[in-house]
Amino acid sequence: MTGPELSTGAQAATSKVPLLFRAIQKLMDDPYCKNTNPSGIINAGTAANILIQPLLLERLNSISEEFIASDLEYNSPYGSAALRAEIANIFDRHFAPVTKVSPEDIVVTNGCTSAIEMLTFAICNPGDHVLIPAPCYMALEGDISLRAQGVITPVQLPLEDSMDVRQIEYFEKAIADIKAKGKEAKMLFLMSPHNPLGASYPKKVLQAFLKFASEHNLYAVVDEIYALSVFDRSEAVAPFESVLSWTDLYAYIDPASVIVLHGLSKDFGLNGFRMGWVLSPWNKNIINVLRCYSPFGYRPSYTDRIITKFLADREYIDSMLQISQGMLASNYQIITEFLNQHAFRYIPCTAGHFVWLQLPINACTKMLRARGDISAEEANSVKWTKENEVMVWDDLVDKFRVYIPTGQSFFSADPGWFRLTFSIGKDELQLVLDRLLEACSP
Repeated sequence: MTGPELSTGAQAATSKVPLLFRAIQKLMDDPYCKNTNPSGIINAGTAANILIQPLLLERLNSISEEFIASDLEYNSPYGSAALRAEIANIFDRHFAPVTKVSPEDIVVTNGCTSAIEMLTFAICNPGDHVLIPAPCYMALEGDISLRAQGVITPVQLPLEDSMDVRQIEYFEKAIADIKAKGKEAKMLFLMSPHNPLGASYPKKVLQAFLKFASEHNLYAVVDEIYALSVFDRSEAVAPFESVLSWTDLYAYIDPASVIVLHGLSKDFGLNGFRMGWVLSPWNKNIINVLRCYSPFGYRPSYTDRIITKFLADREYIDSMLQISQGMLASNYQIITEFLNQHAFRYIPCTAGHFVWLQLPINACTKMLRARGDISAEEANSVKWTKENEVMVWDDLVDKFRVYIPTGQSFFSADPGWFRLTFSIGKDELQLVLDRLLEACSP
């Protein structure tokens, strides 16, 4: 028995299972544990800062309280005034805004997934395109397309142009192609610091992006969720500069077209609390419509109350962020020493929890020979393809017991690339590197 036919949207949603879900299910069914399951799959793929969990647990347990009557009632769907005031203070202390952030310009959602979907509903009609530099955050396809029916349009460009103004040429071509098909683009979605490349856009690149968005009448959504996970502030790298801090923003775009995202999951290591926020200081219409949508993104009253108290301890928050950045820098040094020693190709990063790397071709030839697909003589001619990238990915999970997401999950045009999370315990990180080395050894 099947019942009446589901909607076309529901049928489309269930017809395409994201590639990464296949490995994530295996990970969830057989997770690594040093004491109880040492042969389990190590999670080096989820962008979560495990390093600061002891600090977070100690603090959260110290401020957890008994339930009170208001916890049993409806709370503000877009965040209590007290919570939004503490979020505004985070922006004021760490994002150097030109003008003080008002709590009235913030909408709190149950994670940035909900925030992105709400923004897509607010900005796009079904079938409108959202332009995103590729490689890009893997979940954006679902956030934008699954229910809101926007069309995610990853713009493919050479990796060497990913932090250069030259990439605007690729965006001009992409939007010309969209218009040639009689379609519309409504949004430019950027992440700075970037996921998966782990670097902040140079200001001149962001300026070029915003000018492009202005010329084509696009909203520019800037996701700054890794803003406080910058661990390299040396003069040799592009610093993180929030668009909120630009005194000349209006010279590149009408500020009413700019929207900023942030949240708890990355910088604060609280993925499980499911809390993100949208800031639109220059466009009250966006805030008003998101408030209308916000009942679909409710969070528990108790969560809002505890997180308000958590963020209100500003001395603790600032100290925790500083410790976190130091721990990320330490683990990044471990991983880059390994990658350099064993001649892995990778993109140097300065922020976030991960590094974008290409596995040596030995990982592919070893897998193909083990399967009997090639001879020893054919091994020298093997090149990365999308097909064998997925096969190697399956091999990493099933045989070598390491989960890292494949580049195809990030719309990478170049095969053989993976995103490796290094914000895990040092023992687990070393074990991941040992297993990767085994997978790539001749």
